[in-house]
Amino acid sequence: MRYFIKDGKKLAYQVIRKRNKHTYFRIKEGILYVTAHPLSTYQAIESFIDQKFDLFYQKSNESLTKENDQVIQLWGITYPLILEKGRFKVEIIDDKVCVKSLSEDIILIKKRIYHHVMEKALEETHSRIIPIIKTVGLSPIPIKIKYLKSKYGSYHRKHHEITMNSFLVRLDPIYLTYVLFHEYAHAKVFNHSKAFYEVLDHLMPGHKQYQKDLKKWTITE
Repeated sequence: MRYFIKDGKKLAYQVIRKRNKHTYFRIKEGILYVTAHPLSTYQAIESFIDQKFDLFYQKSNESLTKENDQVIQLWGITYPLILEKGRFKVEIIDDKVCVKSLSEDIILIKKRIYHHVMEKALEETHSRIIPIIKTVGLSPIPIKIKYLKSKYGSYHRKHHEITMNSFLVRLDPIYLTYVLFHEYAHAKVFNHSKAFYEVLDHLMPGHKQYQKDLKKWTITE
């Protein structure tokens, strides 16, 4: 564990070495976890932490406050969560999320709810954007749903498939649309070059605000 101190404030961070192309920053229980390539220097990592210190410090404090087990957030709205014993089933009834589950693990239950809600939302959102992606010469791509810890989505060039983070169902639906367009743009241009953003601009004008807003959120478990 290392500490970065700025303006009298101390931020705990831990570096995890993996052979990723990019460096990822995520916060969990007050600690900033940095997933970086073995060749990435601490100087470079701390330089980025210094630039984003206020944001990371704020999120680290927010992450210490966990969501109550009796509520769940879906599409930016917090609902009472009603649990019953039984085979898994989810319904929103009278502004409550009612779920049946054989498991009593609240974290796993919520992740199953996210996955269930994401499946239905993706079906509608994907069908709606298909005519738009076709305007840049793209065809529908298979989509997987996972609960990811460090990113909202990814495009796998080798397998030609998109993975979407089920955590997105906690946010406003516009972010699901944005991330889906973002990953489709990667199917056209794999890196984050000027050409990539030209494609994304065409697919979703005004996307920059959503990209900026997403950086304010912390993916929690």
